[in-house]
Amino acid sequence: MSKNWIQGVNRSIKKRGTKGKCTPITKPGCTGRAKALAKTFKKMAKKRKKLAGGGYAGPAIHSSYDGVELNNPSYDSYYKGMLD
Repeated sequence: MSKNWIQGVNRSIKKRGTKGKCTPITKPGCTGRAKALAKTFKKMAKKRKKLAGGGYAGPAIHSSYDGVELNNPSYDSYYKGMLD
């Protein structure tokens, strides 16, 4: 799957005019692949909202830049529980 798959999905939804088909997910017509996509969007939105609330999304707590291992123990304790 490509890195920008969601843009293609959104174009397809717009082209077919099916926006809102699964809003809410419990709607009778929301089945199969459409329901799976709606659940994926819901999961992505939940993650985005969590990060907007102060979670840390960056890779800099435990990372390697040009072969040099970087680690900041104070970030470990501060962001504990906010990391995936």
